[in-house]
Amino acid sequence: MELSHVIDWSREGIRLALLLGGPLLAVALVVGLLVGIGQTLTQLHEPVVGLVPRLVAVLLAFLLILPWLLGHWVQFETSLLESIPSLL
Repeated sequence: MELSHVIDWSREGIRLALLLGGPLLAVALVVGLLVGIGQTLTQLHEPVVGLVPRLVAVLLAFLLILPWLLGHWVQFETSLLESIPSLL
């Protein structure tokens, strides 16, 4: 196995992690900002008030984009596993 293959797989793995985690992090960021603004306006600074909406929003976003996430993940794993015999 050559070092270039390891570097390529690592780069693709990091790119995939960012691609799959990015939308969920963006949802958490947007909901966190909205809840933070709401807490500032109402002067209600409870940590649970900010945590629960973020968790619910990320869970809903995860369930909505789950087929897309699995499709990309399976495609990456399939290409990775198919390239192994050519290296042996």
